[in-house]
Amino acid sequence: MALSASFSLPSSHHLSQLSYSDLKLKHKRLGFLKPQRRKFQYLWIVKSVLESRRSSSISDNGATEPARILLERLFAQTQKLEEQIGRDPHSSHAAELGVNLVKLESDLQAALASLKKKEEDLQDAERKVLSEYNEINRARKDLERREEEIIAARLKHETLEEELRLASIDLASQATEIGDLKLRLKERDQEISASQSALSAKEEEIIKMKHELMKKSEEAANAEAELRSMAGLLDEANKIVEKQEVELQQLQREIHKKEDELEISISMQKSEAEKLKVAEAKLEKQTMDWLVAQEELKKLAEETSNHVGKANETLEEFGKVKKLLSDVRSELVSSQKALASSRQQMEGQDQLLERQLTELEEQRRSVMSYMKSLRDAEVEVESERVKLRVAEARNKELERDLSMEKELIGELQNELENEKSSLEEAIQEIMALQKEIDDKSAAFEQTHTLLKAKESELVEARLEIQQLRSGHASLQLVLEEKNLELSDAKKMLEEVNQEISELKGILFSREDELRQAMSMLKEKDEHAQTMQHELSNAKLRFAEAETVVEKIVDLTKEVVLSFNEEGCNALSPLDQDNVRLPPPLLDSPADGFKWQKKQLEAELEFTRQSLRAKEMEILAAQKALTIKDEELKMVLKKLDAREKEITELKREMMRDKEDLRQLNALAQERIGEKSVGDLAIEKLQLEAAQLEVEAATSALQKITEMSRELLNKASLSIEADYDTSLFEQNLSEARINAISDNECSGEVKSELSRLLTLTEQLVKEAGIAGDTSQ
Repeated sequence: MALSASFSLPSSHHLSQLSYSDLKLKHKRLGFLKPQRRKFQYLWIVKSVLESRRSSSISDNGATEPARILLERLFAQTQKLEEQIGRDPHSSHAAELGVNLVKLESDLQAALASLKKKEEDLQDAERKVLSEYNEINRARKDLERREEEIIAARLKHETLEEELRLASIDLASQATEIGDLKLRLKERDQEISASQSALSAKEEEIIKMKHELMKKSEEAANAEAELRSMAGLLDEANKIVEKQEVELQQLQREIHKKEDELEISISMQKSEAEKLKVAEAKLEKQTMDWLVAQEELKKLAEETSNHVGKANETLEEFGKVKKLLSDVRSELVSSQKALASSRQQMEGQDQLLERQLTELEEQRRSVMSYMKSLRDAEVEVESERVKLRVAEARNKELERDLSMEKELIGELQNELENEKSSLEEAIQEIMALQKEIDDKSAAFEQTHTLLKAKESELVEARLEIQQLRSGHASLQLVLEEKNLELSDAKKMLEEVNQEISELKGILFSREDELRQAMSMLKEKDEHAQTMQHELSNAKLRFAEAETVVEKIVDLTKEVVLSFNEEGCNALSPLDQDNVRLPPPLLDSPADGFKWQKKQLEAELEFTRQSLRAKEMEILAAQKALTIKDEELKMVLKKLDAREKEITELKREMMRDKEDLRQLNALAQERIGEKSVGDLAIEKLQLEAAQLEVEAATSALQKITEMSRELLNKASLSIEADYDTSLFEQNLSEARINAISDNECSGEVKSELSRLLTLTEQLVKEAGIAGDTSQ
């Protein structure tokens, strides 16, 4: 376009100029297409590498992120170089810039190769981590198997303790049985001696009882003779009593007749009849008392018949009865006197009654005297009867005693025979018991020796248990220290979790900004591609311009020579034509070519300067890449060292677990008098310590994983910062985003440094805890 504007030649020259511009445009298009293809290839390679690195960073490899940032910086610098080439494609530095771009591509390929190597190294590290994780799982399974073996050994130990306890119980029961057997033997000996003495005493008693039977049989014969004589006397007394009873009945009949007469006389007197009734009622009461006294006398007579030996008491009772009768008589006399006084009060009518009453009184007195004599005879007869009954009872008792004693003698003889047989059996049992005692005493001696050996072992076990208790106390102190350290670690973890939540919020905001930056990056990629096309077109223009300038210089030289040789006559038509042309137009092609050369030289110098500046920027980027690679290596070394420290801590924890389990096994083997509750408490404490140690290791692992994730996310945010910083020259909004991203990246870096210090402190504390546990 600059050539067409500068030249105004004739039609032929104008046509050649038009063809030259068309050719130039074609070359521009071809040159634009070639670098565009190169650019597309380059972008595809870089994007594939970045995507592969992103995928590797997602798979827990956060060490290669700074290299990715450096690549993106190189990519941005190449974009800047291409933009500069596109701005001044006619500069002399364009070829040098192309060579530098080729070198950059080779450097980028080398960087990609190094990144691939690093990715391979990271994959190897992942494999190593997986193998270590498998080894840890194997070690955990071995520990579980060992725990099962320890549990089985503890069960065996408990069964042995139970067997020992049962054996001691059996020994104690055997000793008690032996003592019981000895006591039974002594008791049997005493019983045998007592039964022998009892047999001798019973034999003596039997002899005495035989003598007493002889005496009692003689006494029974004498008593029978006395009874016979007494029976004759009783028969005579019964006859006399029957006669007296007949006389009493006659007297009673006469008294009834007189009483009837009295009743007739009393009926005549109504007023006096009532008084007489009252008197008769009193008399009837007194007669009833008298009859009751008679019945009491009969009862006393019967009691005297039952109690012959209490004759004196019966006499006293008879005296009392006589007194009662005298009292009754006195009462009757008083009643009669009262009747007499009442009858005396009666004037004429009472005289007959008084006479009759006197007669009755006389008769009654005679009856009473006669009754007294009868009563005395009855008493004597009853006494004799009692004596007879007593003698008969004595005879019966003697006969019963004789029969009982005979039966007792037979029973005693049978008992003697039975006791003799039982004595023989007891002697045989004593012999068998003595044999059993000898056998059990021998077994007891053996068990006693075993118990002594077991007691010595128990003493040793107690000493070892005391040592283990002291070790357990020290372990408890260590566990308390570990608990304090774990509480501190938990607090630190809570703080880290809070910081992680804050970082997650920041990272979410950074992801949104990253998306916006990616969209802007796409736009810039398209713009860079167009600029690269323009750069290639400028290179083609520059080459075409050089060729055209050389051709024009050759043509001018030929024209000058032809003018010098032929002269003015030969060129008359040309002179005519030239006359028509203005003089400045004759010199205009040479001036145009010179001006075009100067412009191209200026553009080449500008491009060379821009390429030099780009080379300086590329060198600075390479230095930054080397620095970042070194930082990456340092970070990887730190991660490897921390992983080694974590593995060492895990090994130390495993050793501590094994030591604790060995101590537990020793304690369980050596425990003698320790209760099952103490064992359970110690086991629970050991399990709690193991769980706390495992929790600490898992917390350390989580902290390392979280630090890796934060490194990955921080590297992504840093990439976003660098991506946005590429567009500072074109957009003010991009500058504002880059400033905010730099501030956020500073915050992320500070948070990462804090996390790293926390992890280092936890690792150091875990290492110190491991040393103390060892």
